Amino acid sequence: MKRFLGLVSVLYSGIIIFVWVNNSLKNYLAPNMQIYLKIALFVLIVMSLVLLFNNKIEYKFKVSDLVLLLPLLLLILSGDGRLSVNLASNRKMNYSVQTKHDNTDNKSEQKKEEKKEIEPKKEITNIDIDVKDSSYSELGTYLTIGPKASNYIGKTIRVKGFTLFDDNIMPSGYFAIGKYNITCCAADSEFVGFYVKKENYEVKNNTWYQIEGYLESVKGLDGNEAVAISIVNLKEIDSTSEEQYVYPCYSYDNGSCEEVSKYDLSY
Repeated sequence: MKRFLGLVSVLYSGIIIFVWVNNSLKNYLAPNMQIYLKIALFVLIVMSLVLLFNNKIEYKFKVSDLVLLLPLLLLILSGDGRLSVNLASNRKMNYSVQTKHDNTDNKSEQKKEEKKEIEPKKEITNIDIDVKDSSYSELGTYLTIGPKASNYIGKTIRVKGFTLFDDNIMPSGYFAIGKYNITCCAADSEFVGFYVKKENYEVKNNTWYQIEGYLESVKGLDGNEAVAISIVNLKEIDSTSEEQYVYPCYSYDNGSCEEVSKYDLSY
């Protein structure tokens, strides 16, 4: 029954080749981690040949060995490997907006912040921050909890992503737009994105949009000033036309952070 292990190794190799050829590796691993899986593929192929054709190897099959087939079932159930946007609330950012806390000090702080808000214009003639996937993680984090995020108040921004409504991290009148950020693999993915002021727009939860607007002041949970998007243009977009995952710039195979370097994300 040693051939069982050989066949399992063949199946594992097939899984890796399948997701590689179908350009789905990015749905499971960050680009900087994919090289290790490709090395593992070579090892599995060699192991398969040894187990299938080396008659000197002895192996006694056990029923418990059937658990080795579990990855095949998981692959079938996972489809293309993309996480459902409905899971974002379980993988949310670990920071929230200060206005959630209703005490006297915070109310006075809110009044100060209201005076500093930028009145949105009727139209946007140019985009100062056009959020690309290669800078999504850094900009989403910086503009939400960056200590100098206030430097960007009044700037125009365009961003695409799916929406997240969560009363535990955002007050009434705010939602977030973002994507899943992967540092290592899909198991450690986390929602990263931008605060958005809902105002009078009809926005659905877990739905993909493109938003254009102005950045205005909002208070972070840690007391630092952050920014939120005041919407000027809003349109629903097709989720299949967008990448669902983004990666820190150091995770790209070419090591390039050119898109991030366009912005002064000083701490």
